Amino acid sequence: MKNTQKLLLLITLSFPMVSSADCEKWIDYLLEKYHSSRESDKAICKIWPADESKTIVVLPFPNDIEGTIFYDVDVLLVDTQSGELIAHNWQQNAFVSDAIELNNFEIDTARYQLNNESRAFGVRANSANRSRYVPISQQVINLYVQQNEKLNLVVNNLMLNNSGGEWYDCDGEYNSRNAVLLLGKNTTNNYKDLIVSYNEQKEIGKKNSEGECIEEITKSAKRKYTLHYNGVEYPLPKPVY
Repeated sequence: MKNTQKLLLLITLSFPMVSSADCEKWIDYLLEKYHSSRESDKAICKIWPADESKTIVVLPFPNDIEGTIFYDVDVLLVDTQSGELIAHNWQQNAFVSDAIELNNFEIDTARYQLNNESRAFGVRANSANRSRYVPISQQVINLYVQQNEKLNLVVNNLMLNNSGGEWYDCDGEYNSRNAVLLLGKNTTNNYKDLIVSYNEQKEIGKKNSEGECIEEITKSAKRKYTLHYNGVEYPLPKPVY
C-alpha cells in the first residue's frame, strides 16, 4: 500500500504540461492557428519515433459544467519541420474530470502495427483523486490511425489500469487491475486483433496482536480478452472493466 500511495502522489502532483523540447514550439503555433479563441490545458507533443518527419500533438480544452470538467480534445499529426497539419481528430467531451481528477496525458508510440500500411499511436489519460484514505487511480487509452487527412479513433476510452479501496492506519482493502494492450495473431476486417492482457491484485491490511501492520497480497493469474475491428473501430465489451 505504501508504494501505491507514492504512485498516486506522483500522479496527483504531475506537471500540467509534459512536452518534448524539440516539438513544444508547435503547441502555441497550432493553438493560435486553429483554436485562438480557446485556452488549452495539459497540452503535450511528441515526435513519432516510427516516422520522425511527423509529430503528434494533443490539445485538450476544458469546459466546466456545474463543477465537472469535460475535455474536448484535438489530436493532430503535423510536419515535424514546418508544423503544418497532416491529419487530425476532434473529439468533444472526450474525457471527464470530477472527483477523480484528470491529471495528465501521455502519448503512446508503442508498435501498434495494425496491418502493413497502418500503424496506430495512443493517447493515455491519467486520473486520480486526492483522498489519502479512499485512493482511486485510473488510466484509459485511445488509439488513432491516420487515413489521409483524418485521424480515425479506433479505440475509445479503453480502461487499462484501475485501482481503488479504503485504507486507514493499516486497516483496509485495496484492489487494482493492470492491463497491457498487445497485437493478436489474427486479423479481422484487415486490422490485427487486439489482446487486452490483465491481472488483478487485492491487498488487505490489518494489525496483529502486537500492533504491527500486516499486509496480505493476493494476485490473480493473467487473463485476457480480444478486441475485433468492425471496419470502423474496435468495439469495447460492456462493461469494459
